[in-house]
Amino acid sequence: MKRLTIFALLAAMLVGGLAFAQQYKNDAPIRVGSKQFTEQIVLGKVIVEALRANGYQVTDKTNLGGTAVVRKALTNGEIDVYPNYTGTAISNWYRDTKWAQDSIPAGASGNAYQSYSIVSSLDAALNDLVWLEPAPANNTYALAVTAAFAKEHNLATVADLAKYINDGGQVKLATGDEFAQRPDGVASFEKTYGFKFKESQMLVIAGATPAQTEQALNNGSNGVNIAMAYGTDGALKAYNFVVLKDPNGAQPVFQPTPVFRGAVIRKYPEIAGILNPIWAKFTTEELQNLNAKVEVDGQNPDQVAKDFLTQNGFIK
Repeated sequence: MKRLTIFALLAAMLVGGLAFAQQYKNDAPIRVGSKQFTEQIVLGKVIVEALRANGYQVTDKTNLGGTAVVRKALTNGEIDVYPNYTGTAISNWYRDTKWAQDSIPAGASGNAYQSYSIVSSLDAALNDLVWLEPAPANNTYALAVTAAFAKEHNLATVADLAKYINDGGQVKLATGDEFAQRPDGVASFEKTYGFKFKESQMLVIAGATPAQTEQALNNGSNGVNIAMAYGTDGALKAYNFVVLKDPNGAQPVFQPTPVFRGAVIRKYPEIAGILNPIWAKFTTEELQNLNAKVEVDGQNPDQVAKDFLTQNGFIK
């Protein structure tokens, strides 16, 4: 009798679970966006595949645009979720107003806990946006040079690079236009370490990803000897590059986090229980490996996302 009761309960749970999943198939699809670089696309695809596997209808709007485009799409209700970064939010949206500047403690952007607490609280109060739990990875902006260049000029940190530039050293930085313009990009390195890239010392590539800037560095195109990079960049594994350390904290902590419209999470609060355990797996090394599968091995981001979720037991 006990066995029959257990089997009956399991059967009821299975039927109930199928019915629960079935209800999502009749709802409006959840629109998943992302920015245009590799990691964003992979993380967006992870959200797409995880939600679909749990019975939700999903519209894939990954690879949507740059930071401003995707953020606006979320706040305007054109998408329902995208993977954002804590450092991006605290540096680009919550440093603009006097009250925000006064309320954000000095150094908060470099502290993972404070940064997440501030941006998640402000976005919830001001924009009805819900930040789920952040990944432990830190996809910070970085400056990379070849190992040979670093050895020749004794470069290990951005401070070393600043001294080299201020002493008249010849440099040419390959960068995307967003990194060149953002306050937490090139300008933050220059301000923190007291140097300045001249216009002639920058090769600004419209819409460039680190894969493109690092390719320019690898080829030495147009005299490039420094490249914009990301802390979790997979292409770094393919090149013998040195990522210059940032001891003075020019860059905020950039923890990737799924950010939803509040209406979606209130309707489907169980989504947090689906995505939070997945995001906990995204260490810096794990994201480097996933990015490398796309950038180095040439795999499709959809397949990379599916394989990751399958291998870690999140989907079958």
